[in-house]
Amino acid sequence: MENETLMKVKIRAYCDKAERCHSEVRNKLFQWKVPVSSHGEMMADLIAQNLLNEERYALAFVHDHHAFRRWGKEKIRQGLMKKQVSSFLIDFALKSVQFESEEENLRICARKKWESLKDENKLKKRAKLIRYLYGKGFEMQAIQNAVSSLMDDTEFE
Repeated sequence: MENETLMKVKIRAYCDKAERCHSEVRNKLFQWKVPVSSHGEMMADLIAQNLLNEERYALAFVHDHHAFRRWGKEKIRQGLMKKQVSSFLIDFALKSVQFESEEENLRICARKKWESLKDENKLKKRAKLIRYLYGKGFEMQAIQNAVSSLMDDTEFE
């Protein structure tokens, strides 16, 4: 009983530090070897206290990864799927962000990466840039447009 109370306090503190999704909390409870029979009650308490809110988590994840990490839509979607967030919430959260700035994010990422690549061969440099941008979750058509305009820019010749 005493140990269970301690774990409740510990998991509340964990959720209070940052937005968490259900799978992160469940994993943490397993990691701390909390009996599975207590998981449901602890998670219900966290939800009741508004410390665990999957919608709020998805919105924060989308905002932060778009604004600060400059991830594209697809990488954000994959990140949320990896966290086992429902597809309904993923779509809802993605609609909440203005992705008009995604093109600007793409240009910024492309320019920075292009300048950091040391390869002398422009074809290899271009291929590395395209792979990098695709890995960041941008759509291929947008990548091709951004890379073409970057290559046309006389500053990068």
